[in-house]
Amino acid sequence: MEALSDISETLLVPLYARAGETQSKNPLINDRKAVEITEKLNKIFETSPSPLYRRLVKGKLRRSANKKLIVFFALRTRRFDRYCRDFLSRYPDGVIVELGCGLSSRFSRIDTGAVEWYDLDLPEVIEIRKQFFQETARSHMIASSVLDFRWMEQLATTKKKILFVAEGLLMYLHEDDVKSLILKMQQQFPGCELVCEVENTFIINVLKKERWKKKFQRDYHLGPDVILYFGIREGKDFETWGQGIVFLDEWTVFDDHEKKLGWMNLFAFSKRLRKSQWIVHYQLQYP
Repeated sequence: MEALSDISETLLVPLYARAGETQSKNPLINDRKAVEITEKLNKIFETSPSPLYRRLVKGKLRRSANKKLIVFFALRTRRFDRYCRDFLSRYPDGVIVELGCGLSSRFSRIDTGAVEWYDLDLPEVIEIRKQFFQETARSHMIASSVLDFRWMEQLATTKKKILFVAEGLLMYLHEDDVKSLILKMQQQFPGCELVCEVENTFIINVLKKERWKKKFQRDYHLGPDVILYFGIREGKDFETWGQGIVFLDEWTVFDDHEKKLGWMNLFAFSKRLRKSQWIVHYQLQYP
């Protein structure tokens, strides 16, 4: 496998976290595909010069310092799964598009036998993805930057309801790009829904300081080119970007009161820490 850019490497930590949680006691998620992929990658990574790859092979994500990180990713995955299932309960033959899909195996967990699914990511990621996943009549891959709006042409003829999923993506983009993306989706697919993970603006500002940026990169096993740019203060902030952008609901990792988070559940009582990183749900109606 060819070396990934620092940004594309961000897909590896949640992948290994999902595999680790699946193999844990009383797992929060069941992602056997993630386990299968990591077992194959371990054979490649064990001789890699990359410190990140070697740490992943050695299972360092499962050590005590990283266990809460694994739980965080598992809870996030579970919640996005639930959003997808809820959408398909309302629109059984709907379309779901994962933006910045990485090596997500969500389609295999969510498939109803009728949903049409699109996994979109950078060409270098899709090239790797094709080694582990096969396209089908209802499951497609799009090799494109999310900001190259030509990818939307592949969905242009559908008359079905669409749910866009952006897990671990928007914070790596600049605000103007996020705004352009959302307004373009609203224009092209009025009535669609968007479920996305967002960072709080105060976190973005903290990470502008060099020492905190380096700590963040170290704690999350990220390369030096991985920088967070975009954040919001409140879930309704996107509504200020234009008419027809409707905030529906939001969720934070502390809403589930998961015992595996341990002392971190105390963050639920802090307005700022509770929403340091969370998920928001919108409908993009006719402007």
